[in-house]
Amino acid sequence: MDKCSHGADPKTCGEDPKSCQGCDPAHHAADKNQEEREMARALKQIRHKLVVMSGKGGVGKSSVAVSLALGLARRGKKVGLMDVDLHGPNVLRMLGLKQPLDLTHAQFALPPDLFDNLKVISVEAIMRDREMAVIWRGPLKHQLIRQFISEVQWGALDYLVVDSPPGTGDEPMSVAQTIPDAQAVIVTTPQEISLADVRKSLNFCDKINMKVVGIVENMSGYACPHCGKDLPLFKRGGGEKTAAAAKVPFLGALPFDPAVVEAADQGQLIDVKEADSPFLQALAPIVDYILETLPLTPRVTREPGVMKFALPVEDGKLSDKFGHASHFAVFTVKNGAVGPKELIPSPPHEPGGLPEWLDDLGVTHVIAGTLGDKAQGLLAHKGIEVIAGAPLEAPETLVEKYLKKTLVTSPREHPGGCGCTQGNTA
Repeated sequence: MDKCSHGADPKTCGEDPKSCQGCDPAHHAADKNQEEREMARALKQIRHKLVVMSGKGGVGKSSVAVSLALGLARRGKKVGLMDVDLHGPNVLRMLGLKQPLDLTHAQFALPPDLFDNLKVISVEAIMRDREMAVIWRGPLKHQLIRQFISEVQWGALDYLVVDSPPGTGDEPMSVAQTIPDAQAVIVTTPQEISLADVRKSLNFCDKINMKVVGIVENMSGYACPHCGKDLPLFKRGGGEKTAAAAKVPFLGALPFDPAVVEAADQGQLIDVKEADSPFLQALAPIVDYILETLPLTPRVTREPGVMKFALPVEDGKLSDKFGHASHFAVFTVKNGAVGPKELIPSPPHEPGGLPEWLDDLGVTHVIAGTLGDKAQGLLAHKGIEVIAGAPLEAPETLVEKYLKKTLVTSPREHPGGCGCTQGNTA
């Protein structure tokens, strides 16, 4: 991510065809189209996207974002945590994450209870020196955020938590443009100056049509370690009043917790137990609220008892070039009856794209000619049954034969005549 997609210096490129020296604008356009497809595919697998934002700095926004991601992950949810506070990234430091096992998959050496449920990415993970300032202008910030979405293999996530920088500048705007269905969790403190900035954040969300999940009031009181009395650090109730005035939910008030502050400074926030932390105890109902209001509906794209066949076709017959066929013939079979043929143009060819596309169509069965083991494995991973080695006949005939259990298949040589039976990849 140090250079643009053509190897140019980002200082002269910025992924802008007008400013990129030595790059062909046509290449930029092709790469942008590819990137758009990658982003769309990645975002489709993420059910809910939460942008944790604040009107000003110093309100504990990152602590809330990290703790929220941890809380969701510890409830068994698949969670991604994306730090786009490019000038003040703190997420990795708070969690004590230094060397990633797999940057492409945003996988760090996390504790066993989180390893499979939490993925983390931050600009710090790609910096050679974490103490260096990130001096970037808007276009580069925007492009990095897009790359975080399109190039990191997030997989299927229940929630993506985005730690956004304070204010309403480039990064929050880029997140809103890149993730159109993102929803905001706004963090404030009870101080009036902070509440005034929250009203700006609410106005920002209103103007860009970003839904607000609610407002969190952080640093709302402090339990004296000597007498146990609950002391207000500032005043109280400002966040709730602001939420009521704006007609958005008030998610809750979080107390100032020195143990959480110390743990974050030491990179040990991941080790703090809910039973030992007033902050995490107060956060728990907020996690519950998010789980209740942003439910995880089942990922069902197929109707029980209904089969949907897809066959690559050319000139009215099965094509032997699965990954490069111009169209797919799609048939829906319900109660044993074969529905009318749908002839659907194939998507742009790209590695791994067809299985995703066929899965989106709700396909349950693929009938193909030559098809390699890798392609069959990708389709099977999507729950699609593969019938390979079919004769090059009319697609209607092949579906009828399959249903009557008279379809005869046989391995055929690769079209290139090399003698192998490993067909075109999906």
